[in-house]
Amino acid sequence: MSKKELLLEKIKENNGVITTKQVIEYGIHKDVLKNMVIKEELEKIANGLYGLPGESIDEYLYFTHRIPKGIFSHETAAYLHGFTTRLPFSYVMTVAVGDNVSRVKSVKSNILFKYVNKEFYKIGKSTSLSPFGREIVVYDKERTILDLIKDKDRVDTQVFTESIKNYFSNKDKNILRLSTYAMQLGMENELRAYTEVLLWRHQNKLKEQ
Repeated sequence: MSKKELLLEKIKENNGVITTKQVIEYGIHKDVLKNMVIKEELEKIANGLYGLPGESIDEYLYFTHRIPKGIFSHETAAYLHGFTTRLPFSYVMTVAVGDNVSRVKSVKSNILFKYVNKEFYKIGKSTSLSPFGREIVVYDKERTILDLIKDKDRVDTQVFTESIKNYFSNKDKNILRLSTYAMQLGMENELRAYTEVLLWRHQNKLKEQ
């Protein structure tokens, strides 16, 4: 098998995309990439990221590649978790204070970055599949709910209400984890204001059925 054939095989295994770092790890010289781009057998999506011609490249993949330490959060995470059917106009990513995202901000207007202290950055960090079936990093359901509550004055009212309602009516909700995160983030009082009312309403609704 030639280096080119090996590269194409790896790209197909990786859902139609590959990074320069991966190419080097496979023992393939970067010149192979360059020649394939010249021949239009590959397309350069961003610095260090390549895909097959015509491959559907979603913004989730782009931002994941450009901001490797970024975590999809807030409205974006709510959409990924199925809390809301309303696709956000802008993507939201959380990064640790001090991370430099200026290059991406200068070329992309549809991304909002939220900054948190490093001690809170990893709380609720998990992985999920993008709508295109590629693995991305996103905050879990409980961290997402807390982020929405903390940022409720900015978040669209419909998205906020729908997300809160759907989480607390979901049988997969983890109230213990939610409470633990709230303690770690110093949001116990803010969370209590929502949980007491929503859980009471949900319990009454079950009694009526």
